[in-house]
Amino acid sequence: MFPETGTSEVHLATGFQNIIYDSNVLPAEFREEVYNFIKQEHAKERKEGQTEEQFMYSTRKKGFGPLKKKWWDLPSSVKEPIMKELEAKFGLLFEKLKVTNTTDIVKKTVKPVLIKKEVDSGLLDL
Repeated sequence: MFPETGTSEVHLATGFQNIIYDSNVLPAEFREEVYNFIKQEHAKERKEGQTEEQFMYSTRKKGFGPLKKKWWDLPSSVKEPIMKELEAKFGLLFEKLKVTNTTDIVKKTVKPVLIKKEVDSGLLDL
């Protein structure tokens, strides 16, 4: 009903996050490493009466940024199946939200701008 009612924003990030964390191909020891990081770094965010499962579910988004390199360094045998799961979900959502076949609209509307940003190792094209 989103397209029919003119909805302008839909929050989907948690669903994508769930696909990643709950994937059967994500090594259990890596997931545990991320969860241990969250438990240590974000323990103060735990609400009174919250179970371990509830705390991890509501806080695990914080396991991406600080551990980004470890996520990126996962082997292809882990990343590729997860990416396929995400791609399937994106495809379904694009269909349901009726935003398929929009390449021409995007090309006409979005004007990319090259920005040079200085980083420790020199210039990086974004």
